[in-house]
Amino acid sequence: MRMHPLFLSLLLPLLAGPALAAPTPEEVGDADSFGRNLKWLGLMDGSVTLEPDCTGDPTGTCVTLNPAPAPTSFRVNDVGSIALPRRSTRSLLCHWQTPIVFYTAGNTTGATQDMQFRAYPIYRIQSPVLDDPTLINPITGLPFGGELELPLSSFAKFASIPDGSYESEQLTFTRACIAGLLSRRSLELSYGLSPAQARDFFREPITIHMDIAGTARMIESASVYFGTRFTGD
Repeated sequence: MRMHPLFLSLLLPLLAGPALAAPTPEEVGDADSFGRNLKWLGLMDGSVTLEPDCTGDPTGTCVTLNPAPAPTSFRVNDVGSIALPRRSTRSLLCHWQTPIVFYTAGNTTGATQDMQFRAYPIYRIQSPVLDDPTLINPITGLPFGGELELPLSSFAKFASIPDGSYESEQLTFTRACIAGLLSRRSLELSYGLSPAQARDFFREPITIHMDIAGTARMIESASVYFGTRFTGD
């Protein structure tokens, strides 16, 4: 017996059963991106060098090291950037961050010294939503001024080096996403945006700049490279 198409259209929803409720953050951790496809958003990279003398450096990304055993703190701005068009992602910015680091440390001070070397990227994320002067960054207590800063930890090396000793090392690894670099939920919970503002954040263009910062002590020379690929939902 052949069923009428109208009867079938009424019957099929009943056979399918009730719609499943959307998962909650308590159930899956990130309900906003649950079940969505991965979107490739692009990549950026940047590097800095650390030397006793940066004379003649054409890049502007060389950091002059203080004489040992004095520490050197540094931050080099805008070593890389990426500009995402409107609606590139719906609720999440994910990162695949890979540093490639080489350093040489040495001690000729006449006494044992503590060596320290760490570097990390600072992602400055710009959005028209953050131009609103009434939006206050709860971390700084000041208006966002169009952007928020997200430092992301990377490598850190600490050691005690005797007088007259030297060491060199190359480090590389990848740190990937987990909760994401930034999400709709973190904009609401950590930065005080309303649900509507957090939604609009991902509907507008987003520009990401990368700075590289860190501290070096007893380092004779070093190169630090960060490459970061971004994905979304």
